Amino acid sequence: MDPRQTITVIVMAAVFGLVFCIWCICVLLWFGQTLARSRFARNRLGIAREETGEAQTSQLWRDKKQEQAGVTSRKTVTLQERLETLRTVTGWRTPAHMVLFGVGAASLLGFLLVFAAGGSTMLAVGVAAAVVILFWRYVLVCTSKYHVLLDMQFIDGLGICARALRAGLPLLGSFQLISEEIDKPIGDIFDRICREQMMGKDFGASIKKVAETVPSPEFKLFATSIAIQLQSGGNLADLMDSLASVVRSRIRLNKRIRVLTAQAQLSKKILSGLPVFMLLMLTFLNPEYMSTFWTTTIGTYMLVVMVVMILIGTWIMGKLAVIKF
Repeated sequence: MDPRQTITVIVMAAVFGLVFCIWCICVLLWFGQTLARSRFARNRLGIAREETGEAQTSQLWRDKKQEQAGVTSRKTVTLQERLETLRTVTGWRTPAHMVLFGVGAASLLGFLLVFAAGGSTMLAVGVAAAVVILFWRYVLVCTSKYHVLLDMQFIDGLGICARALRAGLPLLGSFQLISEEIDKPIGDIFDRICREQMMGKDFGASIKKVAETVPSPEFKLFATSIAIQLQSGGNLADLMDSLASVVRSRIRLNKRIRVLTAQAQLSKKILSGLPVFMLLMLTFLNPEYMSTFWTTTIGTYMLVVMVVMILIGTWIMGKLAVIKF
């Protein structure tokens, strides 16, 4: 190798190492700051308090009742069930495996078109990855809209159920009223419960079976409460009102958490997109200067490392911006 090329490679490696070290320091500083803000937010929301003996006793009692009622969540979920849940959440009429196959075919087609047009392998891989990322973002948006709609309709359904029970209707009749008065998705969920009951299955088993397919912790709480109430007895109308109040409180808490973590989410988007934006802008303004990344093996490796670092950083920042409650 020519001594000048050797010096160039050493300088590039040194600059890359310096930038990598600076990036690591920035990530660590950001990690510490975000962790401190997360603890502050949890303390303000009252989430980080230690459980008292009474709370632990109540938790053990609830777990025991769930075990007796048989409404505990399953440990494993099959791939077919995951795909069916994905189809339900996104509202696709086509089976989920066909949609995923189409996305894979579109990604492969984009790769082949770019590669056949004379583009580099990295550019072709980038186009294929962009197709997958855009599809994943679409799925996340659809999932978010589904959960918001499900929670709002669930509150309305609990109110209808409470008023129907006070008017003298049985629990199954109130569920049928919900399925008739409310549209998808909550109307279909209660309609499935009614159909399961009409087929001769136990009422608690019907609610359990449907709750296992609904991607909502609030509905699983509802199914657990109904199963325990059917065994121990009590006022079902008051139970529905209490569940509606709990769901409203969880929605308000979720909104507060989104506000408190909005800065972290915005920082994640900016820090993830800035390197890609700078790379594209410099490539457009000075192609010869950036040609090293596209025409040399070392440049290709650096691009791969850049993509991996961006993905890892995005994943870390996403995890830090999540408050479990």
